Amino acid sequence: MDWSPQGLAPNGGCLLAVCTRDHRVKLYRAPHSEYQCEWIQVYDVSELLNGYHLKSGPRWKETQEGDSSPGFAVVGDTGTGNELALVRVENQSNCEGPTSKDLAMVPFGSSVSADTRLKSAMDPKDFLALTNVLSYVSVGWSPAFRLESFSNQSLKKTNLIVALLALGAKSGEISILKCTQPVNYSLEKATSSPDVSLVTIIKAHESWVSTLTWCKSGKTLKSETDSDTSKCEEILLATGSTDGSVKLWVGDVGNFTDVVANSDPFILLRKIVPEDHSPVTSIALINGFRLSGCIQVAIGKGSGSITVIEVSREEDAEKEVKKWDAHSHAVTGLIWAFNGHCLYSCSQDNNLYVWKCDEENLVTLPFPHDSSDKSKRSVFLADSVLDGYYGLCLSKGSLALATLRGVSAELLDQMYESRAVKAMAQVFWVGNQSFQTSSTPADEIRIGHFEAYIRNWESNLLEALHYLENINVKLALWDVRASLEHLACIKGKKYVNTVILRWISSLGLVYSDANDGKETISSMKTRHEGIVNASSRRLQIVFAILKGLFLTEGHDPLTIMDKLSFRKSYETFETFDYGWRSFALDIEHELRERLVHLSISLVLLVFKDGNASTVDGKYVDYSALMCMLQWITINSSKVSKQVLCDAHSLAQIFRRGVELESCTICAAKVSFMSTEMGICDGTHPHKLPRCSVTFKLCPPGSHWFCYCCARWASKQTPRIFFTCSSRHSLNNLDSSELIQDVEPACPYCGILMQRYFPDSFLRLSLV
Repeated sequence: MDWSPQGLAPNGGCLLAVCTRDHRVKLYRAPHSEYQCEWIQVYDVSELLNGYHLKSGPRWKETQEGDSSPGFAVVGDTGTGNELALVRVENQSNCEGPTSKDLAMVPFGSSVSADTRLKSAMDPKDFLALTNVLSYVSVGWSPAFRLESFSNQSLKKTNLIVALLALGAKSGEISILKCTQPVNYSLEKATSSPDVSLVTIIKAHESWVSTLTWCKSGKTLKSETDSDTSKCEEILLATGSTDGSVKLWVGDVGNFTDVVANSDPFILLRKIVPEDHSPVTSIALINGFRLSGCIQVAIGKGSGSITVIEVSREEDAEKEVKKWDAHSHAVTGLIWAFNGHCLYSCSQDNNLYVWKCDEENLVTLPFPHDSSDKSKRSVFLADSVLDGYYGLCLSKGSLALATLRGVSAELLDQMYESRAVKAMAQVFWVGNQSFQTSSTPADEIRIGHFEAYIRNWESNLLEALHYLENINVKLALWDVRASLEHLACIKGKKYVNTVILRWISSLGLVYSDANDGKETISSMKTRHEGIVNASSRRLQIVFAILKGLFLTEGHDPLTIMDKLSFRKSYETFETFDYGWRSFALDIEHELRERLVHLSISLVLLVFKDGNASTVDGKYVDYSALMCMLQWITINSSKVSKQVLCDAHSLAQIFRRGVELESCTICAAKVSFMSTEMGICDGTHPHKLPRCSVTFKLCPPGSHWFCYCCARWASKQTPRIFFTCSSRHSLNNLDSSELIQDVEPACPYCGILMQRYFPDSFLRLSLV
């Protein structure tokens, strides 16, 4: 199984591609609107490919119309009567091409019931070949990438975000499908299936495609005069087979816009055939680690060996860098971590290792000692019961490593454990991973190298924060926040305050006016120009971390949506004071001002283009605009002159007075006092949540809820808000840039919003 990139599910989450025991591939989504814990099947990929192959692939032999014996006289008789043949009955549906529901299996040479009308039959050899083609043994999602699609009806270019799904079959073929991200997200029960289409089918290997993995790449294109260069985005696919071969495929992202089946959007970049023919069980791929244009491929074999090969785009031959007999059993998982500085591997021999590539071979790095100790203390099963590792994956910031462990059923308690425990997941904290080889015993590491241990945590943590500023990466901060809390426990709360302060200072968001050289949050002042020139993603990361560490705990929206309630908690951080609250409020105000500026600019541009009829209801309705204008009036001393000028222009266009909103419960009037909630003027006042995007009261029904900062949203935020590089970048936008897709993420912390469930409900917690 494999997770899709975030954003392909109807609620903005991930899809799960599962290859079942009967070699079928299905897509599942989380139960975001159903009160259940089982995942929901949304698409049967095998059914799509079955119809394609049955229509174009096998050699069907047509039966005669009105044949009294609808058996297989037309196919022939082997005389044994033991073989099975596949027949195609009359298709009663209106779909083009046959599906698996139109097929039947009967003994070769026999007849079927008279009421079954056969259309054609297939030879047993063709049926065996078709079975291998339709039997899938490996799946893999590619990273998401953006395509420009041209619409003939509207004569406009639209941006599509798609991801590719590769399926490896027993026949050696690879089926590549394209899944397009939904245009609109919803929290209601999804009735439509994902937009999945077949891209191409590649004959990659002569044996089973046992594993495959994807990676983004890019190449520089030079003009004829070598004066201008451009960047071309590519996608790399590495496939491994049971015959021991590994192949690298490359495809230009631009070729997937209007691709049709049987075309060749992928070309073979390199064929790698190691010396031994042990089956390939896992592959890890990273691009541009050592040199630009250099691809590093880590290959795990069924024999337990690991081979690392460097492939250069300019050279025809690959360079085998390292080969090592790492494990005694099959390598079940490989993954590059920390931007290629180390390689994690796991195997069925019950071992988990960390490797570093030097000039000669693979060198073992010490596994983070506190990670393994904590994991063993939290496991309720003995190590003797666990029979091996069956896969691993890294968190978004590469600070946590999750592994899947198998269990020996015969060693479990047959009354209780054997019924409930089929496998187990272990999570290791690897934020203190060292890249220096050391033969020092673990006890000496704990005593004599504690400062180096802390430095590793800090450097890897800052590297994760820098990586998450990439706007092409979906934001997830659970591992970063948990790592800071872990550092507070082992090093002290003042130290974590210092780390956060040093990180924020390096971003240019605060400065110190202390004369004694001691920098504390009390001596720091907000650098206004730094916040204005910072990207929205950077401000969201800072705000989300401060919210998780210094704000009120819990997710009850009725207690913390009125205002940003920071708490002075000596249990969490000893040096907490008003400075953090003031700094976080400055960031929140900047993000809210950008959101208002973006919304008003959209309306003004639509009026400028002469499309005034599309303003009301389609983008920002009148009620939301009035709420934003009231917020500008309240904060007129803080907002920029550009926002004040745009608000004045908008007020001149509408020339309407302020209309108070009505309570959705008692119909009483609600005055605008806060962007987070409203209180009606009825006899028994009601607290009503406001939309964090439009500032107006949320209508009845299910709404988006942010579990990080406890805010509601009835509408979603335009995606351009999250890609904003600074406040000034919003001044020079045209309507084509503003009118585009939305993102179901919180505009203040950037994390995916969900449907709200009370804490008493059993729900899946999103990381």
